[in-house]
Amino acid sequence: MSLADQTVMGIGLILISVIFASLGNMGAIVNAKHNLPVVSVNAHGMAWGALTSVVIASLLGREFTFSFETGYVLSLGFLSIFGSAVAFGSYLALLRKIGSARAAYTTVLFPLVALLISTFIEGYQWSTLAVSGIVFIIAGNWLALTRMNGSDKNE
Repeated sequence: MSLADQTVMGIGLILISVIFASLGNMGAIVNAKHNLPVVSVNAHGMAWGALTSVVIASLLGREFTFSFETGYVLSLGFLSIFGSAVAFGSYLALLRKIGSARAAYTTVLFPLVALLISTFIEGYQWSTLAVSGIVFIIAGNWLALTRMNGSDKNE
């Protein structure tokens, strides 16, 4: 597979992920309107995601393996609890509280949070490209949320 093919495939996967994220937000909005409990909705969503992953892996003929190394098990546990259950539960609660439009802007900040955590835990070395990307993220969020707050005042 050439670099051009990989680029096209990467762009395609990005577009698919944006569509699924949007569908997930719309589903969360419907669930919030029906006052479904956040913990229950989160648990069902994660269960369906896990089942889908197992089905896709099985259809692709992938082997199921698990490493019992301490570092792997601890990192998996941390990511399962804090990176998934707590994070998605918090996002769903935020979505109910401030609405989907404002809550969606928080997801743009995830790369900043990931880089900050990586800086302190893994010793990530910042590059000019990373700093400029973060500047664009913050500026874009500020611009979008400022305009959104301004339009609220006019209504």
